[in-house]
Amino acid sequence: MKRFTWRLQRVLDIAVQREESLRNEIALLNHRIFQVKQEILARREAVRRLLDCLARQPLAERLGEQTLIMACASVEHRILQGLHARQSELENQRAAKMQDFFQARRARQTLERIREEARQRYLKEQARLEQIQFDESAHVAFARARRPGAMAVPA
Repeated sequence: MKRFTWRLQRVLDIAVQREESLRNEIALLNHRIFQVKQEILARREAVRRLLDCLARQPLAERLGEQTLIMACASVEHRILQGLHARQSELENQRAAKMQDFFQARRARQTLERIREEARQRYLKEQARLEQIQFDESAHVAFARARRPGAMAVPA
């Protein structure tokens, strides 16, 4: 029996590669989001520690440093806003990639279903052709056995 070949196999292979590529892009975006979140947490923790340290100092020592720290706090606040904006942007990109990924997955699953249906049709056709060949062989053997003076063919 000859081997099953499907004309759209290359299209299915490309669909699988696209799905895998999108999966990798989503993983990369997840990693970037994680890094931004870690940076936000680290910066918040640094500000919190600095303010705790400042709060423990006596009032006389604290006044001079407090003005400097409050000036730096506004800069840090702008940096944190930028990081939050970056996080939102990355999450929007991830959501778009997820939509692309789900669409690519549906396309791949559809192609796989069509391929399996074509394979089943092929197997049925091969079985039908094989049965025809067996029937023909049986008819020839039967005809030879019935012909007068012919040798019987052992089964």
